[in-house]
Amino acid sequence: MVERHSLIVPDLVGQPVHIAQELAANVGFGLAAGDPDGPGLRTRTWPGLFWVTSQDPSPGSVLERGSQIRITFVEDGQARSDVRTQKGGSPPSLHAEAESDE
Repeated sequence: MVERHSLIVPDLVGQPVHIAQELAANVGFGLAAGDPDGPGLRTRTWPGLFWVTSQDPSPGSVLERGSQIRITFVEDGQARSDVRTQKGGSPPSLHAEAESDE
């Protein structure tokens, strides 16, 4: 009999995509974005810097090891009004910090 391990989903919103991917992998999850039959996450986010703007399931949820966390992301430098936020949440703190320096 195969034993399943349940894990708590980390908060990835506000992280660079490449860091979020490492964090998810270290816990035991994969990341997915967009059409599952389309280009992979690395193809869609390379080259450049992209920030996670939302995730599903939400942080604190419980999933089995090896499950996928679906993310949305925005390229660095995109206007704040273009950033989609997670339901009930605020925009990634990095954008707030960047705007306060102007």
